[in-house]
Amino acid sequence: RNAVFPHGHQGNALLSKFPILREQNRDISIAGHEERGLLHCVLALPDGRELHAICAHLGLLEKHRRRQLDLLCELVNDEIAPDAPVVVAGDFNDWRASGHRLLARCGLQEVFHSTYGRLARSFPARWPLLPVDRIYVRNARAREPRVLSTRPWSHLSDHAPLVAEIEA
Repeated sequence: RNAVFPHGHQGNALLSKFPILREQNRDISIAGHEERGLLHCVLALPDGRELHAICAHLGLLEKHRRRQLDLLCELVNDEIAPDAPVVVAGDFNDWRASGHRLLARCGLQEVFHSTYGRLARSFPARWPLLPVDRIYVRNARAREPRVLSTRPWSHLSDHAPLVAEIEA
């Protein structure tokens, strides 16, 4: 949970068919503004290697996102082995793609941009126009990234889901 309200809460979740060895929810909130987080999970791959999966939900203001992206890069650069496979995905709230270039400095490549030369449009779900959601990888490859913009996906959230097969 990142934000707790009287009638529920919101946060990040990771669903995996592989065992989750470790998890840590990091508070990247900016004081006095909405609560935000990074959920960092380490998954056990069938071949014995570990995959780092990070779910992100960044702030609405660009200055907040820049600080949150700095924290994400610190996590990737300082706490994850340079040769470990990493997947970072979530709501970056960055329709102008200014933060997209910042993540290249920690070795992260956005899968839609790498495959199609542009970021995926995922918001609003029923008529996706803005590229606010992302999937980044390091030491891994993505195949067939897609935006799920038809029913039932377009009616489950205000964001259209992004999907890709990841090879680590």
